[in-house]
Amino acid sequence: MALLAIAALVVGGLIWAKNNVTEIKKWRGGNSWSLTYEATSSRGEPQAAAVTYRHNPDSSKPDYKDEQLGPTKLPWRTEVIVNTGKEARVEVTPTGDGITSCRILLDGVRVVASGKSPAPGKPAVCHVITSSTPEKWPR
Repeated sequence: MALLAIAALVVGGLIWAKNNVTEIKKWRGGNSWSLTYEATSSRGEPQAAAVTYRHNPDSSKPDYKDEQLGPTKLPWRTEVIVNTGKEARVEVTPTGDGITSCRILLDGVRVVASGKSPAPGKPAVCHVITSSTPEKWPR
């Protein structure tokens, strides 16, 4: 009988945890998404005059940081953390009259934002507001 009671408690606890994972993460703090920023050149030099991107250096704090790189060889890629409900952003300025593209990938696989220079010499901009619900990104 005691074994049955213990098994019921374990199963009940697992069901409760599964149904309340979002609340557990909110109590814990530090909800964030793992994203990959990518930049490529489709015309002109395989180099960007500048790359600017946003990330959260500490997932337990709401602050974000904008990093700015000078001349950057393309293709370029970096992995970042962005808190839930915050803007993920990358901007790639081509050299000369080049054309650049950018992408933001969720977990390094799923494209959640993409962009291309609107005209030669103009920056490509990608941005998305991350899902505010941990572990549930809209399709």
